[in-house]
Amino acid sequence: MTLSGTLRPVDRLMVLFNIGFGVLWLAGLGRVPAAPWLVFGHAAGVLLAWLAGRLGPGASPIGRGLRELYPIVLISLYWLEMGLVRHGFHDGTYDAVIAVADRWMSGGTHLQLLWMPAMPWVWFSEMMYAVYWLYYPMVFGTPLALLLWRRPSLQPFVFRVTLAYVACYVSYAIFPVDGPSHTMEKFVGPHMEGFFYNLVVSGTHAADSMGTAFPSSHVVGAVTAALIAVQWFSRPWAVVFLLGALGVALSTVYTQSHFAIDSVIGIVFAVVLYYPVAPALERLLGGEPAPMPSVADTAPSSPAGSS
Repeated sequence: MTLSGTLRPVDRLMVLFNIGFGVLWLAGLGRVPAAPWLVFGHAAGVLLAWLAGRLGPGASPIGRGLRELYPIVLISLYWLEMGLVRHGFHDGTYDAVIAVADRWMSGGTHLQLLWMPAMPWVWFSEMMYAVYWLYYPMVFGTPLALLLWRRPSLQPFVFRVTLAYVACYVSYAIFPVDGPSHTMEKFVGPHMEGFFYNLVVSGTHAADSMGTAFPSSHVVGAVTAALIAVQWFSRPWAVVFLLGALGVALSTVYTQSHFAIDSVIGIVFAVVLYYPVAPALERLLGGEPAPMPSVADTAPSSPAGSS
């Protein structure tokens, strides 16, 4: 293994994130049982980011794949940590504040309480839950496809998606909100017989983290992926990703997973991170913002998406 490479902005971002949360868990030693393991885990995260970032051009295909995809793997794992942060460092949440803001934004009501009971048909519910599930291949499947097809949009995708989730996690650590899926009664109806309903619910039960409702990370991630698609992918794929992001933003409300304000702020959050924040942070971390792709780059040539 040759360590002749230079750390990229995404590597430095992961180092800073792991140091920050490692220090947070140091403060939790003695009162959070899992704190020692989390300190160790974030120290390992710093080491992994440094080693992966330093892999040179002579690395094996597996090493190159690790270098490109490890940030996506880590942010997936860190999602599970957010619930521990919420319970370890907060006596309560800001759900009441967000509920008031949502009622104000929605004209005195909560849209997620009205929409599903008004349209409970199984065919429609299944479509909405399927779109909600589409978030996972959009955000976490796309970088693997870009790696396999050797697309130059891979590194911009990984950096911007990693930044989006790092920003969400910092927000959740400071301002935890459990969301209506945990604090309000859910509609009971025929939709509960659907395949995608049960797929989404089983996944949520297996890997949900309390305190992560505002803004919706589903929306932040899907909108970030769509913005990358607009800049880097062929027009047909950009349209697919834009429609997917719109569907995710709507389905988070229909499925009663989020308040409408969680979705709206998620869109704003993603746009602000993508345009002013990401290029500036990329420069600050020692890189150059990804250039606009040429016409040749965006010509469609693979089912994995073009860049």
